[in-house]
Amino acid sequence: MKLKKKKNRRSDFKVMTKEAKALKFLREARGLSMRKAGLVLGTSDAFVNHSEHGRIDLTPNIIMRFLNAYGFEYEYFKKIVEGKIDIPESQLEECIGLLKRMSPEKLKTVKTILQSF
Repeated sequence: MKLKKKKNRRSDFKVMTKEAKALKFLREARGLSMRKAGLVLGTSDAFVNHSEHGRIDLTPNIIMRFLNAYGFEYEYFKKIVEGKIDIPESQLEECIGLLKRMSPEKLKTVKTILQSF
């Protein structure tokens, strides 16, 4: 039995870039699901997913397509990518890291505080 050699596809691996994270942030800022974003872009939700999760190379044309669809200026996007505007997701990741290192007693206290919000 002869085995077929699997083609290497760009979508087979992730390369998480600041641009991909920024696109996800901008979509969420507009309150769009991936499906709705795909409709706004005139493409599939899989394309949105692959764009945000580093499974396709983001060309300037693709980035501008997202920015135009979401109603953001390139300069704003550039500031996010350069780290001049903080993405809340990075804060969430930092908080999760802190929580993982806490003792069970401290976690109970933090849980009580968070439930009060």
